[in-house]
Amino acid sequence: MKRIKVLLVDNEQVFREGLAKILKEHQTIEVVSECNSGEEALARIIESRPDMVILDNQADKDMPAIVKQLLVKAPDSKVAVICHREENPDIVGIIRAGGQACLSKSSSVDDLLKAFELISSGRIIISPVFTESFVEQIASLQKTGDENTSERASPISGRELEIVKLVIKGATNKEIAGQLDIAENTVKVHVKNILKKLELKNRQQLITWAITGNWVNVANEAKED
Repeated sequence: MKRIKVLLVDNEQVFREGLAKILKEHQTIEVVSECNSGEEALARIIESRPDMVILDNQADKDMPAIVKQLLVKAPDSKVAVICHREENPDIVGIIRAGGQACLSKSSSVDDLLKAFELISSGRIIISPVFTESFVEQIASLQKTGDENTSERASPISGRELEIVKLVIKGATNKEIAGQLDIAENTVKVHVKNILKKLELKNRQQLITWAITGNWVNVANEAKED
């Protein structure tokens, strides 16, 4: 089995060294380099040639710009930003810049290892603790008429697009069924078909796909818990 080569970037030394130790004990992961900052990572990424960069969110930096710069130097690498919940990372910006993930430092070891494997296979992963913030960021961008993403054609039907819009608002299958006056099982089938068509795994990835493709306008409609 090919090992995932990782460049680990984090200015919290204790966390970085702890995560590095865990990763080095994992049979499918190889930590090829460690450093403290995005700037240092830019200098190391060509030499280390990682499959994945695990990048600490740095509140005083333009993280989407750093992600984009890393991918210019190493376009085949996957970039996963990892941070504390209270840091409120720019999730939409990170994904649009080409990042594959926004992960929580409070995640369990098993959850992080599973996330790294999925990211390596091309999946987009957002830790559950960031879901509400992600939806709020989407709504905020739509309110201000953000036009940074070029619109791409939707490969799904009109009915499926209606369901995607409701998924983005946070609606459950039961709520979607009620709003569209269809059976809940029909909604489940639609969601399953949508994910299959788009080669996605879950609703979080569906939300990311829809927003980065600029399909839907959710202005001021995000569901509040």
